[in-house]
Amino acid sequence: MKKLLSVFTVLVLLYSCSEVEGNLVGVRRDTWYPDVLGPGKLPIGMVYVPSGGYQTGEDDEDIMGLHTARMRTVSVPAFYMDATEISNNEYRQFVHWVRDSIAREKLYRRSFDDEAERWINVPDNFFKEPYRTIIDMGSDVQGGNTSFQLINDTINNAEIDKTLLTMMGNYEKSKGKGKKLLNGYAFDQKNYPANTNSKKTDDVVVSEAELRGIMQMYTGASSGKAVSKNKADKTLKGANSKIVYTQGGRVENRKYFTLNWEELIDYNDPQISFLLADMYYSEQERFYKRREIDTRLLFFDYYWIDYKEAAKKGKVITKSVDARKTFAYDSLSADNGTALYQRGRREPLNKDYKTNDLHRSTLYTVDQNTNKVWVDTTIYNKGRQFGDPQGALVDKAVYSINDTSNLKGTILENPGQDLDLGYTNSKGQHNAIRGHTDRSRFIIKERINVYPDTLCWVRDFTYSFHEPMTQNYFWHNAYDNYPVVGVTWTQAKAFSVWRTQVYHSWLQANGDLFVNDFRLPTESEWERGARGDLDLAQYPWGGPYIRNSSGCFLANFKPLRGRYFEDGGFHTVKVYSYNPNGFGLFCMAGNVAEWCSTTFDESMYEFSHDLSSEYDYQAKDGDHPVKKRKVIRGGSWKDIGYYLMNSTRTYEYQDTAKSYVGFRNVMTHLGRGGRDIDQENGEEIQSDIQLK
Repeated sequence: MKKLLSVFTVLVLLYSCSEVEGNLVGVRRDTWYPDVLGPGKLPIGMVYVPSGGYQTGEDDEDIMGLHTARMRTVSVPAFYMDATEISNNEYRQFVHWVRDSIAREKLYRRSFDDEAERWINVPDNFFKEPYRTIIDMGSDVQGGNTSFQLINDTINNAEIDKTLLTMMGNYEKSKGKGKKLLNGYAFDQKNYPANTNSKKTDDVVVSEAELRGIMQMYTGASSGKAVSKNKADKTLKGANSKIVYTQGGRVENRKYFTLNWEELIDYNDPQISFLLADMYYSEQERFYKRREIDTRLLFFDYYWIDYKEAAKKGKVITKSVDARKTFAYDSLSADNGTALYQRGRREPLNKDYKTNDLHRSTLYTVDQNTNKVWVDTTIYNKGRQFGDPQGALVDKAVYSINDTSNLKGTILENPGQDLDLGYTNSKGQHNAIRGHTDRSRFIIKERINVYPDTLCWVRDFTYSFHEPMTQNYFWHNAYDNYPVVGVTWTQAKAFSVWRTQVYHSWLQANGDLFVNDFRLPTESEWERGARGDLDLAQYPWGGPYIRNSSGCFLANFKPLRGRYFEDGGFHTVKVYSYNPNGFGLFCMAGNVAEWCSTTFDESMYEFSHDLSSEYDYQAKDGDHPVKKRKVIRGGSWKDIGYYLMNSTRTYEYQDTAKSYVGFRNVMTHLGRGGRDIDQENGEEIQSDIQLK
């Protein structure tokens, strides 16, 4: 064994003494192989659209006189686009995922002991308290969200270091004294002794018996005692039969678990059917006593980042006199922070504090001298941390800032303010970098029902018979490969987020890097894809005719004088019908119109940028309906030929679902995105390998 160790050490030394040592060689990482070089690198069903410029706008006379699409040159980066519209079967995977995730959540919460554990995955590093609290705090341990605390302060950092060492039993001098972190969390070594002979230990791995006890307790939040009030854990035997209150039960620990998707749900199983009884229509709502899932309950929670809001900046203003001298801060040092905070102005590597309310979304108060002082109110010293229902209560009071002369701990009431991350150097120059105090403000949380509006077939056409389409179009396997309809713009956006997370989870499980998100195409991307690299063409196949040389129609629309079946389809047709265009995209004209991410404005072509042009407005409920218009492109099975033209622009409202509107996804290409992707994947990859 010693010989092997010696050989390994020699190899490491030889490697470290290579000829590149001391030179700029970059971080050693695996080479990124573009999509076409391996299975799974390109999402199934997508095609590559190279970057390039094209002439957007009218390719023929503006017969409607709308003047909404003037001729201009637009450049678009490379992207991948679904070769077909999203089909019923593909969207059904989304609906079933939401259904099954809700069912698994219910089964986990309602089952008992081993049955509850069936539905979740327990991580290997399932830490006990107090380790969970520290891990969950993240940068807050360092004061990352508390700008009053100096992140690079040696004194406070030393206290954190001592606390963490004490928790691991490696700092004997502080044993039993207890430590208090910047955010007010108190740790007492005597409650977590490193002595393995004690009943309490610093072992961070939960034993099988303890895990079983957690599964047996629904929640531990109802009691401050050592064990839960439900007494379920009394069935355990041995020294670990009592579960510490702070370890909680199934509800408290859910955030540490992921759902187990390998465990299949048998909805016909009597016990499972009983536990999921509230997912079905009630007896009064059943048709011929059919027991069916209530689709009105299929809600999907999803998140997205508002980059435009996060990118906004306020002014960085410094104070001529250090405002910190006027405060009595709660400090870990013996002198109550006097030496820590009363520092001279313009000290190198120090921060100047903002002193007025000219910053965007600033929360401010006044000090003893009635000077306005910017306040980051992130923490509590007592009570519960704001917005944290799981936080432990020190007492029953809720504390907020009311006197800045005694700033003992406050709560974050206005997150996302501009935060000055710059420091003053020895010359008195302030290298300002602007950021935000809490990025959670820009993580937008939404909830939406995912089931398509199947009644749109009846609603869209008065004095017309479409009940069979309402009854069967979405769920019957005869329509599996037909485009999904009855989906709002918001539902299409939620689908894109879900598809991204599923794909990224798969990449992560295989040890691969994340790629760009799936999303709805911008209007310029959609038109770039539709034109199929045929500049100034009226239709995706070119034009100017809408029939081929044999007299057959080239798309599914409303031909002639309304003889719908003349083109081979009555309503919608399968998503791979007709011939693809130059990029390999099917049905970019006709079949169903397609949602774009772009907000519709008649004058957009007048003010939008020529570099990947886009107009994005996130409409709120109270906005005027005109702000809720989203671009749809391509025309549909019920539209006349004018709407099939590449340049035709029209819209629908984002909260409406139509029987003639569907969608497809795009993903931005990683890399240069040249026209000859084979060359890009060959010569450029070889160059990357040589450089690395």
